[in-house]
Amino acid sequence: MLVQAVITIAAVLTVAAIILGFIFLKSSGGKGYLPYIPSAILFFGGIIVVCAATPQKIMIWEAGLGGWGIASLFAAGISFMILSVIHAYFVHDEKVA
Repeated sequence: MLVQAVITIAAVLTVAAIILGFIFLKSSGGKGYLPYIPSAILFFGGIIVVCAATPQKIMIWEAGLGGWGIASLFAAGISFMILSVIHAYFVHDEKVA
């Protein structure tokens, strides 16, 4: 049950980070690192939450703090990879056109 909750949380966080990154990419015009800020926040937040996990079970929506941290780190990694590919294509299309 815990693994299913962590995967669901990670999927939701990944989609949210990709959507926010895409919005930031369109608003910045492909210049700078603004699209990566949601993923960076997820990454550093995941590190903090994993380090704050205690032996006592603090459960939030059927996942402990360690599960939330792992889900955040997974979402950050996936969204970084997807946003970097989207950013590369966006910058390439801007230079070609």
